[in-house]
Amino acid sequence: MRHDSLYRLGGNAALLGGILGAVAISLHAPQPMDLATYSALAMGPWMAAHWLFVIAIVGVAGGLAAFTRHFAHTDGEGWAVLGFGAVVVSSALFVAIVAPEIVAFDALRTMNADASNGGAAQHAAAHAYLAVNLNLMSLVHVAGPIFFVSLSAFGLAMLRDADWPRWLGPASVVIGLAM
Repeated sequence: MRHDSLYRLGGNAALLGGILGAVAISLHAPQPMDLATYSALAMGPWMAAHWLFVIAIVGVAGGLAAFTRHFAHTDGEGWAVLGFGAVVVSSALFVAIVAPEIVAFDALRTMNADASNGGAAQHAAAHAYLAVNLNLMSLVHVAGPIFFVSLSAFGLAMLRDADWPRWLGPASVVIGLAM
């Protein structure tokens, strides 16, 4: 693929990923901290939000991969590679966060509905939900900052490349550090 085509495709992929991420956030109910509250949620919007998160992550990571290619053999190459490394790590963490919410939480909801066994299954499901949910929330607090630091690294790469508007590099650095 030609360099210009990759650059345009990457920009569109990153933008589309960002838009899909915003839609996913708008569909996502506040994170329930107990299984009973989770079980009462409408599953359609919940599942749609989490699948959109996965698609958004792929779009943003793919777009930033193209940006990394754009910076090859420029003064900003090191910052772009560092930023892309952070994107890869944060994308893997985000997928690890979202996957249990698509599959495991639904299985725990089903276990919670099973009243047989004197409530032992319900107790085990509630305990597992709490443990998994706390772990996922911990990962969010790790993945988020890593992702936003990657934006700062790309901003520093933009500062060293004349192809970008002069305001975009500093804006990316500030947004990445402020988040």
